Amino acid sequence: MKNLLPLLFTVILGIACFVPAPASAYYYGGRYYRYRYQGHYYRYHYHGHYYRHRTWVVAVNGRPGYYRYW
Repeated sequence: MKNLLPLLFTVILGIACFVPAPASAYYYGGRYYRYRYQGHYYRYHYHGHYYRHRTWVVAVNGRPGYYRYW
């Protein structure tokens, strides 16, 4: 019974290596973009919209920061 767990793990790992993964990025203009929408390429998807840029905004008075998309 002790040897069953490593064997099961090896079988699952072996199967996972042969399952084809979908393309995670589009290569366009020398750069990789994660999303393609209506013929345009975008790097970020946030709240149902697509954006090419993202930057971290530092908040004041101890409030948490946030990402700004455009």
